[in-house]
Amino acid sequence: MPVEFLFATVMGSLRAFGVILALPSLGGRGLPLPIRAGLALLLGGLLAGVVPHAAAGLVGGWAEVAFAAFHEVVLGLAMGFVVRTVLSAAELAGRLIAGEIGLVAAPGFDVPVPAQEPLPSFVGIFAGSMFFLLHAHEGVLAAFARSFELAPAGTGAFSPAAGATLVTAVAHLLDLALRMAAPFIALNFVVTLGFAILGRAVPKMNVFIVSYALRSLLGLLLLAGAGGLIAQYLSGAFDQLPWQMLQLVIHRP
Repeated sequence: MPVEFLFATVMGSLRAFGVILALPSLGGRGLPLPIRAGLALLLGGLLAGVVPHAAAGLVGGWAEVAFAAFHEVVLGLAMGFVVRTVLSAAELAGRLIAGEIGLVAAPGFDVPVPAQEPLPSFVGIFAGSMFFLLHAHEGVLAAFARSFELAPAGTGAFSPAAGATLVTAVAHLLDLALRMAAPFIALNFVVTLGFAILGRAVPKMNVFIVSYALRSLLGLLLLAGAGGLIAQYLSGAFDQLPWQMLQLVIHRP
């Protein structure tokens, strides 16, 4: 195997690793790390053969190679982070929805687990399904392959607009989550306001118990009809992912 091809494969795999880490799995849980590492190595090897000039970053000296490898790993993780923000927005929206309709279980800080957070994990799995059904994975992989035209393997670096792109991605995460959860926030406000007025009119009524059951029932009914709205928000966010990924990349001199 030529040294140039081996160099391109390794550097391409390091950049691919961060993107593969961000890709969802339909079961709600991520793929095991060895499998993701193998997929990254496979993707890097395929691109090393498709993109002939990807080995243009080959330089002499182990220090330079290690420096290039570090840049590739960090750049790949940043590209994967941009992809992950959209999926995390759906999970955050699920947690907001669960809180608004009174179905809060033990919250977690990682990916929602169905046994602990059934509703957030359901919304997260729905977002993962839409990611593949709307062919967003094809756009992500196409943007990843295009990144080697902007910066061949071993020469990748952050563009001057990378910081603004990452900040915008985090802000978009919060905005997207709130927009998906907005109907449920409004529902909770209307139910709370209505029962507050009813509690004044009928002081003997146990407003808390009645409102809790009604809020959960109406929330589940609203969730049954909100799939199209959530999918529409996700579709718009998925369309922007390739452009956001490419805004991070620049050729390192």
